[in-house]
Amino acid sequence: MDSTQSQFIELLSHSIRGKTTYKLSDNVNWDKIINIAQLHKVEGIIYSSLSKKDIISQLDCEKLNRLQISVFHTGTKQIRNISNLVKIFSRFNDEEIPVIVLKGLVVRNFYPHPEQRDMNDADILVHKEDLEKVKCILLDMGYSQLEDHVASHHIVFYHYTFPIIEVHWHIVKRDGFSSDLNKFEEDIWNNSIKVNVGDSEVRSLCYEDLALHLCMHMASHLAANGFGLRQLCDLVLLVENKGNEISWISFLDKSKEYGFEKFNVIVFLLCNRLFHMKVPNELINIKLDEEKYINLLIDEILKGGVYGKKDVVNSFSNQIAFNYECKDKNATLGAIKRYIRFMFPRVEYMSDKYNYAKRYRILIPIALVHHLIAGLFRKEYSFIDKSKFVIKGASISAKKNKLLKWMEL
Repeated sequence: MDSTQSQFIELLSHSIRGKTTYKLSDNVNWDKIINIAQLHKVEGIIYSSLSKKDIISQLDCEKLNRLQISVFHTGTKQIRNISNLVKIFSRFNDEEIPVIVLKGLVVRNFYPHPEQRDMNDADILVHKEDLEKVKCILLDMGYSQLEDHVASHHIVFYHYTFPIIEVHWHIVKRDGFSSDLNKFEEDIWNNSIKVNVGDSEVRSLCYEDLALHLCMHMASHLAANGFGLRQLCDLVLLVENKGNEISWISFLDKSKEYGFEKFNVIVFLLCNRLFHMKVPNELINIKLDEEKYINLLIDEILKGGVYGKKDVVNSFSNQIAFNYECKDKNATLGAIKRYIRFMFPRVEYMSDKYNYAKRYRILIPIALVHHLIAGLFRKEYSFIDKSKFVIKGASISAKKNKLLKWMEL
């Protein structure tokens, strides 16, 4: 971390605990601090803790306005979202559809100013047999299903004024991760607790399962693209507010059973290093090798932002770094193989415009060159970004794959 990043972490650490920040180091680069805050969507969180006398007065009008506008928009948006979610949960309750709210809808209440914990969407868990009933209610309320956002564990609904809703029937994606989660998913319903979202009484994962799910969610995001500081802040506040209600031995046993033990321990140590969170004794005794990867992970998180998508080149490279079928024996070789397969896919997986190669396999080399040229000239991304991916993609993927292998993902 450079000095500005360290100052930002210090500021964020104060902010999530409701402490006022009176002074940072000299020569603070406020442009960079505000940019990092925007990248991780925590502008409102850090603004609320700045001393109005000692720090706010140091900001020029332009920077202050940028922060205040962001705070206003985040606050009004989140208040409106919660109000609208109350209407949706009321419909679910009327139809007697059991729903568990996930992640941000629960942990937001641990923040000093919950309305500044930005949420782009609302995640809920339902029984698979209730999926059609939930879908009908959301469509009746003006939502549309986003067909291009269907995953192995959720579907996504969009509304022009209400928040985006991700409806899960599995707690975490199954592709690339443990397939032994059925027992866990049965237990989370039995262990669920009552919480309030606005004026609605709904169910949440118990705090032990919530901690495990937050870690699982970070693991799946790291494999796909990455995760940001806000996800770590969520875990810090959960542990500091409800850690005494969690059986950490049970947490560790479940982590081991579902293949997340090392990743979860690393995340807790990361929270300690960045935010001085006290790590439960049960997790302290686990020793890690090759600590150099901790610094690589910190760099990945800081540069990646809230969703880990720092730029097109890294985004594509990250997506081919993770092996969704099995763990690579050789991280570098595995990433390079997927890079080559990404650039030159099997002809049977290519679109209909390459049917000539499917019919006459002697034309496959021509189809692969055709595919490469077509990709380079697609308009969604700049030619420069695509050229950088061609040149750097394999190297970035191999580096990310080594990090994932170290974390045993």
